Amino acid sequence: MKGVYTMDTLPIFLNLKEKKILVVGGGNAAFIKIKTLLKTGADIYVIAKEYAQKTEKMLEEYHISYEKRGIKQQDLDNVFIVFAAAEKDINNDIAVWAQERKILCCKADGTGDFTVPYHEREGNLTVAVSTDGLFPLMGKKICENIDFSVGNDLAYLGQQRKKILHDIKDKKESKKALEQLLKEYNIHEKNN
Repeated sequence: MKGVYTMDTLPIFLNLKEKKILVVGGGNAAFIKIKTLLKTGADIYVIAKEYAQKTEKMLEEYHISYEKRGIKQQDLDNVFIVFAAAEKDINNDIAVWAQERKILCCKADGTGDFTVPYHEREGNLTVAVSTDGLFPLMGKKICENIDFSVGNDLAYLGQQRKKILHDIKDKKESKKALEQLLKEYNIHEKNN
């Protein structure tokens, strides 16, 4: 549509807790993905013919299941998502196998079904920044300039929001009350 902003990707936050996640590869790209996945509570499984020392050390330290062998199509059975972080030809095969099984695949070169943007979390606030692969380091720089202290106040604001929505049934009035709460919060923040 002319004049309408479009994008090829949709930012979402996936709940990976106890979901089976397959990472293929043992080098630096796999190391970074695994390190990120550790924070999610996912059931991580890794397959690679060879592992970098730091990757293998992390797998052992965190008791992550892994095998030293090549990937097979059936390794993708019952997997929620797969991270292809091996050699390009292997990653391409994995992407095809994942598509056949309707499994989302993140390829190390950024050409898969999804990418994982740079993100930071403080309290209940998570900020994710994507540059569509043009300059990933810029995402980190942007996050460094964000005041994450508000993340610690979100629990209180969330309680107040819940109370307002419970007490005020009219949508327009509840929206006004929420806007007033935010306005008062911002004034309080500026005075501190």
